[in-house]
Amino acid sequence: MNRHNITYLLVYAVLMLSLSSCKKWLDLKPESEIILDDFWQSESQANSVVAGCYKALTSDDCMSRMVLWGEGRSDNVGYLDTDDKDLKRIVGFDISATNGYCKYASFYSVINYCNTFLYYAPNVMNVDPNFTLADLHGLQAEVLTIRSLAYFYLVRAFKNVPWINKPSTSDQQNFYVSQSPEHEVLDSLVSNLKTALLYAPTTYGTVESNKGRVTKNTVLALLADIYLWNMQYDNCVQMCDQIMSDKNLELTNGQSTLYSVFYKGNSSESIFELQFGETDQNKQYNNIVKNYYGNYDDVLAQLSFSSFLASGTKSPFNLKVGSTVESEKDIRLQDFVYMAYGKNTGIYPIFKYAGVDRTENIDGTSSSYFYRSNSANWIVYRLSDIILMKAEALVQLNRGQEAINMVNLTYMRSNANDVDSLDIKNYPSKDVLEKLVLRERQRELLFEGKRWFDLMRRARRVGTVTPLLEFVSEKLGDGSGNQVNSNSIMDALYLPINKSELDANPELKQNPYYN
Repeated sequence: MNRHNITYLLVYAVLMLSLSSCKKWLDLKPESEIILDDFWQSESQANSVVAGCYKALTSDDCMSRMVLWGEGRSDNVGYLDTDDKDLKRIVGFDISATNGYCKYASFYSVINYCNTFLYYAPNVMNVDPNFTLADLHGLQAEVLTIRSLAYFYLVRAFKNVPWINKPSTSDQQNFYVSQSPEHEVLDSLVSNLKTALLYAPTTYGTVESNKGRVTKNTVLALLADIYLWNMQYDNCVQMCDQIMSDKNLELTNGQSTLYSVFYKGNSSESIFELQFGETDQNKQYNNIVKNYYGNYDDVLAQLSFSSFLASGTKSPFNLKVGSTVESEKDIRLQDFVYMAYGKNTGIYPIFKYAGVDRTENIDGTSSSYFYRSNSANWIVYRLSDIILMKAEALVQLNRGQEAINMVNLTYMRSNANDVDSLDIKNYPSKDVLEKLVLRERQRELLFEGKRWFDLMRRARRVGTVTPLLEFVSEKLGDGSGNQVNSNSIMDALYLPINKSELDANPELKQNPYYN
């Protein structure tokens, strides 16, 4: 296949993705018949390809991995009755190289769409005088950030991954690319994001675009996340401070968080979320949230809240610490989990993202839960995540009181009935403070694809899986799998490269734990 045909297929695929997008900006349409010689001729065509990069992230394959790679092996979730054997195995730590969720092709599709834009878009300035250098830089900032986000998921899931920054444009190319070390990939991402930070806009003029497209705050949030993963805590704090200085971002009221943040979407605390929903011409459903978390038609979805976290000593809620009881009446437990259903069944369906609202009895317990029938956006970053990233970094910098202050910003809005905020005297050591931040991130970010990566960061800091086992040991007690145990090496925290990927690319090396 020659270069023109390969590129034609790539461009056509990108544009087909952009055709069904859910927002007006993403509804830009190309000509009905596309040939390479007629493409990359105008600003609107360049915009269509960028739209396709966003759209690729919302595919079912990408979405399922964002959820399962971030939540599946964590203590947050178990599986209910499902025919998806690979899902059962990844949730139960029974993971092998044949598991379909260990395939990463969907993220490399996103990366290749981004690479295609970065390669061809500069030529558009030569043929369309309306497409300025400033226009190009703005779009490049978006695409560099999307590509960096895709790579960051890959690095956290697999550690060492192939670094590809050129599109597939010729059949003479070497398609067999070996893995690059994690630190080299992360260094490249930081460099790319620093470039994106120079040109990413602060606003596009509409709420949907400000939340659904890359802004400076999106770039800063991803940089903060990478710095935290890399244990560069001062840099993480600096990125978080820049985001928190934006007066247009503010936490919602605790009583309205479920509705405004997770049902309605694009809230005042949202930084970047993948857009799902309806326009006059298109419908785009978040099938993964519907299948994994539930909706109006099916309350009992494939995943549920782990029953051992609903109450007892393993629960992050109603936990006695020193002279106080953390989260004794925390609204998040009722808002994020269908607790009333689990009271008599022992099964706790997920309500965050899946629900609209709930009503309460006079004693404050939930009486009725109302599920959504439409589609949920998927939040990648929001303000509370940034606040708690900063808190985690501050603990590592031995700035405990400042870390407590950060935790109280999210804690107090969901525990308004508490007379006092959390007090430093109840958290006298760095280890105790670290666990507090980890608990608060768990309470605040339940089911948002964060928990497993949070646990991994804790393990990476000390170079052993032991602190992670403290949280997942209860889940492993049913004998569903024993891949992570006290004798496990750190490589067990990462996924295996799927067998089909290994067969297709002889340059790949399997994660040594799975050899």
